[in-house]
Amino acid sequence: MTLRWEAFLDRVQERGEYETHGEAERAARVVLALLGAHLVGGERAELAARLPETMALILLNPLQAV
Repeated sequence: MTLRWEAFLDRVQERGEYETHGEAERAARVVLALLGAHLVGGERAELAARLPETMALILLNPLQAV
């Protein structure tokens, strides 16, 4: 099941206790880029399939996110 963009940001904002969606988005981008640099193969693909497309692309192509 893929999360919708707004639902994804709502969860990141709530769990990270960020004040705005902008802060939550920046944090998510950094974390997913770092995670994407370390995960490989099926694990990375499975996680990407559950993320909104924009965030999945960051996970799958971490060097382009920098």
